[in-house]
Formats: sequence, C-alpha cells, structure tokens
Amino acid sequence: MWRKPMLLIAFVSSWGVCRAAIAANPVSQIIDEEIAAALRADNIAAAPRADDGELLRRIYLDVLGRIPTADEACSFLNDKSPHKHHRLIDDLLAHEEMAFYWSTVLDEWFNGSLPERGATNDGFLTYLQLAIKANKPWNTIAREMLDPDPADEQQRQASYFLAVRLQGGDNAAKTDAMTSGVSTVFFGVQLQCAMCHDHPFVDEWKQDNYYGLAAFLGRTQTAKMDNATVLKERADGEVTFITTSQEERRAKLLFLDGRVFDEPVPPEDRDRWYTKGKNGLPDEPYFSRRALLADYALTADSPLFKRAIVNRIWKQLMGRGLVEPVDQMHKANAASHPALLDRLADDFAADGFNLRRLMAGVLHSDAYLRSSRWLGIGQRPSDQQYATAILKPLTPDQLAVSVGLATGHYEMMQAKLEREKDKRKIDKITPSIVRAFYSRENEVREFASRFRDGGDTFEANASQALFLSYNGSMQKRLQPSGGNLVERLSKESDHAKAASEAFLTVLARQPEPDELDRAVKFLDASDPPQPQLCSELVWALLCSGEFRFNH
Repeated sequence: MWRKPMLLIAFVSSWGVCRAAIAANPVSQIIDEEIAAALRADNIAAAPRADDGELLRRIYLDVLGRIPTADEACSFLNDKSPHKHHRLIDDLLAHEEMAFYWSTVLDEWFNGSLPERGATNDGFLTYLQLAIKANKPWNTIAREMLDPDPADEQQRQASYFLAVRLQGGDNAAKTDAMTSGVSTVFFGVQLQCAMCHDHPFVDEWKQDNYYGLAAFLGRTQTAKMDNATVLKERADGEVTFITTSQEERRAKLLFLDGRVFDEPVPPEDRDRWYTKGKNGLPDEPYFSRRALLADYALTADSPLFKRAIVNRIWKQLMGRGLVEPVDQMHKANAASHPALLDRLADDFAADGFNLRRLMAGVLHSDAYLRSSRWLGIGQRPSDQQYATAILKPLTPDQLAVSVGLATGHYEMMQAKLEREKDKRKIDKITPSIVRAFYSRENEVREFASRFRDGGDTFEANASQALFLSYNGSMQKRLQPSGGNLVERLSKESDHAKAASEAFLTVLARQPEPDELDRAVKFLDASDPPQPQLCSELVWALLCSGEFRFNH
C-alpha cells in the first residue's frame, strides 16, 4: 500500500526484552483476549504483525511524536534480536522526549478547542510534562487540575485548566465553559445540548444533569498570587436556570450518576465562612463544592472517570476509540468492545491509575503490532474490529516536527541552540530542549496550525498537500543549507547512496529495488545531483502517503 511514493518522482520529473515477560503484561493479555474473541465470533483472521520498518516508525510516532532519525532507523533495522520492538517500546516510554510530546497531546485533548489559550499555557505544559515524567497517577493529575492547592507551585500551574475558562464573559458563560471542560475531559460526556432543554438525542442527560455539574463549579474564581493565577472559591452563590416551562430553578449538587449531595449549613457568624489564607494564599471557604466533586468523582468507583481516559489513550494509540466520539460516552452509544473497555478501566483504576502501564499494555499488544495491510480474503474489516492497524494521518505537531527532522531543520536548530547556550545558560543541550525550542518557533506554530482544527480531530487533505508544495517555510526547508538533507544529497556523487539516504531519512527504511532504480535514474540527470533534483526527490517523499500517515 505504501511502497509506491516514487510514483511522485515521475510526476516531478515530468513536472532487550524477552517474550515471556511481554506475555505476562496483564493489560496486553486483556486486549488480545477480547479482540481475538470478537474476531473469532465474526470469523475474521487478523492481519499478521507489521514489518520492522512499519513498527519502527509507528512506535516512534506514537510514543515520541516524531519519525526516527536515520541513525535510529539503522540501529533498529540492523538489530536481529526477535523481540527488538518490545525493547524499543520500553526504551521510548522511558525516553526524555516522551513526557514532552505527551504533554502536548494531553493539552490538545484538554484545551485544543479553546480560542483563549494562545501562548499562555507554557506553565500548564510544564506541569503536564513533569507529571508525565514522574508517572503521576491520572487521578492525582485530574485532582490537581480540578482542585489545585495554591500553596504548591506545580499545582498553581495546573490551575490553568479552569482559569483559562474563567477569562472573559459573564459569570454564566464562565460556569458554562468550566462545566463543558470538566464533563468532556474527565468524564467523556458532552452536555451542552442539555443547557436549554433535556438532551434531544440522549435520554439520560437532562437539564438537571448539566446544571447539577455546573453547581459544583459555579463558585470558582481566580486570584493573583506572586504574579501567578490561582483558583479560589466563594462560600456562597447558587447556579440557577430556566426550565422549558419557563420556571426558574436552583440547581442541586447533582453528579452525572444521579447522586445528589447536601451542602452543610453555613456558620451563623459570617466571619467564620472563610479561613484566612496565610502568606498571600486565598481565603478558604468553610465548604468547597469543587473539592466535594473531586473527592467523589475522581476515584476508582467512578465508571465514567476511569473509562474516559482509557478510551482517549486507546484512540490515540490505536486510531479509533472503543467509544466514538470520545466525548459521547452514554448508554445509547455503546463501546465496540464493551467488555474490553470495562476490563481495561477496572484494571487501570485497580493499579493506581498508572498511565505509562496502560500505554505499555496497548503498545505491546498483538492488536497494536498488526500490519495495516489487509491481505485476507474478502472485504477489509472495519476499523472498529481491529483486525488490522488503522491508518492515522499524522497529527499537526507530528507532521511539523517530522518534516523538520527529515529535512535537517531540526539539526540546524540544534546548532543554533549550541551557539546560544552561553547566553541562555543551558549547560546541556538535550533532545527535549531542542524540541521545546523548535516547537515554539513561529514558523513551526504556523506550520502546525495549518492542520489543527482543535481537540483531537485532524485529517489529511488537499490543503496539506498544497502547504507542503508551496508554503514558504516548507520551501525553505527544501533548499540546501547548513548541512541539511538536500545539501548532503547534492554533494553525494554516488546516486544510489543519495537515494538510499533520502529514503532512510524521510521514510525510515531502505528503498525497494524498483524504487532505487527510478530514484537513481531521476538523479542521473546531473552528476553530482543538482540541488533542485535533490530537493524534488525529498519533496516527493514528504508528500507521499507513506510519510503523511502513521500506518
């Protein structure tokens, strides 16, 4: 399916882990038991395991958010050990770039649809990166986002999740923004359609459910502390709404599962409604509705909470949620594999909400490691059956970083950092520092924003192809400069070596014999190859479906 990117050339020219240990992974066992049982029931034979090149690229993209370098590809492809892909998975999950990449993934899930976020979320990204690096349990991360301790510097950064939703608008708009964010991120539920009336398509979501959740959040405000934004909470204030019968009603403290909570009677002396905050901290109310929500809903006993994050992780790695869309988890929208979702969620919660363990279990599973090619008899099975790997377009950030890495722009940025490290007082230039610096370039922001729609949805389309063809920043990367890929190819007199380097650098594999033959003939028009020919060769590979998709 992906072995023909050189068809574009014609267009251009005319114009350490053992298998026993892996088998003991309980998460992988759960996945493969349930998927295999469903395939047997449908009389479907699963696709075989993907080849080394496909797995190499897939694992790098899914764990680090980028393609492998040529050196990384050579090291893996030349390794003859039978379980090298399992060792690669574990190595990359422990890689310093993993936390950086996955902090951007989580931020996109949480805040991708917010027009207000802009470039003000660096502190939140830092919080997520440190949390992921430390493998902080998901229920702890969620708690620190929903009810952060303002005395803790890291948790002050987590305040961004609610604080950004308190920017602009009246109190009702702020409460609505918080309610929408909390319901979708933590519980996989989209409640907006129940604001003005009972949900027209989901019987279980009533107006009372929407405003019941809003009641937990409506007293939340922001305050300034040491030039940082922190959250505080009023001791009084009610959320009211107008019913379809035009009756004004005070919202109960009602969670999504129907549980109603009573608020303790406030002290008669209003001076006792708050405890004075020390060292500039906000005053604390006698009772916190937000803390009550966190105590009750962010636990192993909350089905929505544990299923929602498992479903998102599954979609990110497998290409499709067990429940689709991921924010429509309700009885009328059943999971494709209900028992699998329940078992994964229960195991995840029982093991302490360990995100890295969940990810490792998915990545090591046979279901994840399958080929995306369907060579079986009859029609290709649907994606929701997981008989093959699902083709996934590269996300905007994956595409931006991978293009920079393939063309050599990444190395140029590293050289730039080396020149500036004294000024920046950076003692050691690490890949994560380079990527952090690189990802904040205006050019890269523009590059990624061209393909980002917000949230976790994205697709490969004609606008991407046009951008890769005509955008100025893209053309800049295809000009010979600073030892980048095009310059290296231009200086190589052995056209077969030049073609092989291009394929290995861009596609993380060696060319097939017919591809090598066509590439050499293309480059033979000049000796050594003219920069324009090398640029067109690299461009053709970058525009190929093999590069733009994770397969």
